[in-house]
Amino acid sequence: MTDQEIISSIRKGEREQAIRFLYQEFPKIKALILKSGLNEVVAKEVFNDSLLLLIEKLQDPNFELTSKLTTYLYGINRFMVKNEMRRQNKTAYELEWSDTLIISDADLGYDVEKEERLSQLDKILTQVSEKCRQIFELFYFRKQSMEHISKTLNYSSVNSAKTQKYKCIEQAYQLAQKHVSQTESLLP
Repeated sequence: MTDQEIISSIRKGEREQAIRFLYQEFPKIKALILKSGLNEVVAKEVFNDSLLLLIEKLQDPNFELTSKLTTYLYGINRFMVKNEMRRQNKTAYELEWSDTLIISDADLGYDVEKEERLSQLDKILTQVSEKCRQIFELFYFRKQSMEHISKTLNYSSVNSAKTQKYKCIEQAYQLAQKHVSQTESLLP
């Protein structure tokens, strides 16, 4: 699910799938919480409280996401862990997840460059036509055959669907080139 799909689902009250998706972050966050000296029970409580707080914030129509949703969730967890450590008088261990933990981005499976590329891809996919988004979703994400796609999207033949897919790829490529040239023009 994309960040916008999660936000939309939560705002519509369709939380189950969004929460399941966000729960995929729990093992990574739990590892960070355990490294801070707290136990697994507290890790679960902190994560669940953080998730509730995130859902509450996402329901606010004025809320504006300025980072990746999972990054925002990590931030909430970090502050809640700090509060829990203060509550338990564990001041000897100052928690700065990004600085003092031995766990690296690679250990967590987090790739900054990949995240940036996915963000750029997401921007491009929001700019292509609805028909192209449907084709891309069916072909690349759902791994459907061109025959199935041609029937689903009411093309007259498989070749028509293939031609449209090619045009969509060209449209996405043009948008990507435009994005690259805009990005380069912003550099000093």
